[in-house]
Amino acid sequence: MRAPRTVLPCLVALCASAFAAHGQDAAATDAADADADTAPTAPVAELAPVRVVGQRIEDPFAFRNPIEVEDNVFRRAWREPPSLEEIGMQGGLVNMAVGYALMKAADGVKRLPGWKHQVQPAEARPPPLDETLRARAAALQDDDAP
Repeated sequence: MRAPRTVLPCLVALCASAFAAHGQDAAATDAADADADTAPTAPVAELAPVRVVGQRIEDPFAFRNPIEVEDNVFRRAWREPPSLEEIGMQGGLVNMAVGYALMKAADGVKRLPGWKHQVQPAEARPPPLDETLRARAAALQDDDAP
């Protein structure tokens, strides 16, 4: 029973000190804003973009693997996770998740029976007329000639 009696005054004191501290922060912020408005502003210098014109120097201490290994199944299937910059350039996490879901849905549709891929191999057709039909067509055309 003693604990609730001691907690209430401590809680009131804590709230009072928090309100006092908030009031001091607001006064300090207002004073800083007033000083910033009256202080003369210096001209801002415009910086030109920097372009690198020279060739990139190859690092002599960089590791070069003397053994060239061909890609295998695991390496071809591996995909590095995107960096934060790549996520930002691709529209964010929501846009990437929607694209991933659409890609998986398209993979599921491709497995349906009767699905034909958009790219179909060319099929050679037989020649339109063999020798007998060609001779018959020429004879019919000669008969109709005026």
